[in-house]
Amino acid sequence: MSHEATMWAVKVRGISCTEARVLWHLADCHNPIYGCYPKQDYLATACEIDERSVRRSLAALRDKGLVNWIEQREGKNRKANRYSLGFEAGFRAAEKGDLPENEPDNLSASSDTSTGQECTSQPDSNDALNRTPESSIEPVREPVTEPVTERGSVREVSEDDPKSLRKRFQALIVGRHNNPWPDVLSSAPEWAYQHFVKLSPEDRLRAEERRDAYLAACPKLQSGEHKGQPKAAALGVYLRDRMFDLVDAIAPQAVSRQAEKRRQEEAIPVAPFGPIWAGKRALALLDGPMHIDLPDNLLELAVETYNRLRRSNVPTKTWLETRGITVDGNELVFPDDYRAQERRRRECDSGYPEAHALDKLAKDRGRGAADARFVILADLCEAVPVGSETYERWRAYHQQLNWPFVPDPGSMRVVYFPKGGPEGLPEFDTAARAALGMERGDDDAA
Repeated sequence: MSHEATMWAVKVRGISCTEARVLWHLADCHNPIYGCYPKQDYLATACEIDERSVRRSLAALRDKGLVNWIEQREGKNRKANRYSLGFEAGFRAAEKGDLPENEPDNLSASSDTSTGQECTSQPDSNDALNRTPESSIEPVREPVTEPVTERGSVREVSEDDPKSLRKRFQALIVGRHNNPWPDVLSSAPEWAYQHFVKLSPEDRLRAEERRDAYLAACPKLQSGEHKGQPKAAALGVYLRDRMFDLVDAIAPQAVSRQAEKRRQEEAIPVAPFGPIWAGKRALALLDGPMHIDLPDNLLELAVETYNRLRRSNVPTKTWLETRGITVDGNELVFPDDYRAQERRRRECDSGYPEAHALDKLAKDRGRGAADARFVILADLCEAVPVGSETYERWRAYHQQLNWPFVPDPGSMRVVYFPKGGPEGLPEFDTAARAALGMERGDDDAA
């Protein structure tokens, strides 16, 4: 999972609750190195909706410019789609009229309605298994013997001369200032060459001329074996998506990234179960739950999910108990107020995305960060011993308001809550929002 992806997903506004659930689980499957490859039936089970609703939500998120995907194939076999999310560098939103030929040649069967329902792959706990195999792609064979160093020598040769195009492409890979394109040998160079050939002569020349400016504007890797190298898009993507046309816009963004880096350096840590964590979580809960859309065929979906769990040999006892469902023979028996109960359950489980992101941080024993202004929350929260009378009053208050309670603190002896117990929440709410300059529902609360 990627903490950056999930924090981005919970801040997205203007989408339905079902779309938000799908986006959240997409983000939870995102790996910052290898990408995002969830199956559609996995998303349906995780979101507790049918696969048709998953397809509708994916299409809606794509239309809103939040996600995109391309279909992966190996020969005639379809593989898991690779999803890209709106926060990723180089993200390209879908446009009306996108044609299959704008995608990689071996992925040309993609369409707007393709959502991976026939995929056989599943995100694996070993992220190395999620990489797209490139072994079938033939590497560039011609050695780089005479890279083009003068633009005039290029124009003297016919644009249709394959040998000339190949030589120019090699020069695009190697560069003129000892700055080869990052990871080009592991990112399908032959596929990149095909997109180089597809460009018009004018676009091809512009791609060559703006190459170094594009790499210079890309953010640099901060650690690892390739520290200091540009975090650039694959060469084929640079050519296919005409990213050389964005160079003029990239430079200001690089300045913005530097400002964001300075802001992060000035940020304060958010320790799980600590005062900043508790204050931000309380503000998120006080903002109220997102609207929950329940499908009309709620009972049929529950039966479908139950049967799918049984076929997968997944224990169903806890699943049934949390929903108040009993089994009579081969039939499920639902309580009379099942629809109302299910709405409350879903509100508690997924209606507070910002609080859930903080809970996930605590479960993973991670460490987040927040703007320095949130330091004021430390003065508005207090340590409460785990299992104490005040701790249990907080648990009962969360249950009364249908709020998710704090995760299991494990061996920690205290967990922070707003000062004054549940009775002090109104005072905390007023003081915190006044100090932070926030209104109810302010996105900066995250």
